[in-house]
Amino acid sequence: MRRHTRTNLFLLAMVVLLGIAAFAELRREHALERDPLTKIDPETITSLAVTCEGCTPRRFEKENGHWMMREPQAKPADDKTVERLTYIVRAPVRYRRPASEVDASKLGLEPPAATLEVDGTVLKFGTTDAIHNERYVEVGGTIALVPDRFSALLFATPESDAANPPKP
Repeated sequence: MRRHTRTNLFLLAMVVLLGIAAFAELRREHALERDPLTKIDPETITSLAVTCEGCTPRRFEKENGHWMMREPQAKPADDKTVERLTYIVRAPVRYRRPASEVDASKLGLEPPAATLEVDGTVLKFGTTDAIHNERYVEVGGTIALVPDRFSALLFATPESDAANPPKP
């Protein structure tokens, strides 16, 4: 076999292997998306409340298709910011165990660092996993590990959730 042919076969094999690896990674990521934190549809949420250590509690209600802040003050809320809070309920779960199998206090869940109450369902947020930067969340008798893409939303100030009036 000539050197040129051998090189081409080697490159073809590498392309095939890279394609298989990319396909496997896409399947893995897609499988993670199938196991959301809760079964709640973010589009149907009508009320939510956020509490956390060292921050002001916030409560929101959806009224006529728009979010209104009810606590700490009654005023219109920024719809996009509150909608990002609602999508926490669909965070992809990397790991899930019954709460009875783990020590919640070691995961920062007793007391929780933050809570999100969504239409009566309470999500308790603990510490993050040091290796993968994923957050422990307790909901419905289970403790899940989810990517921590939302901490800034949970620990935000009420001013960041308020609707900004148009500037003249």
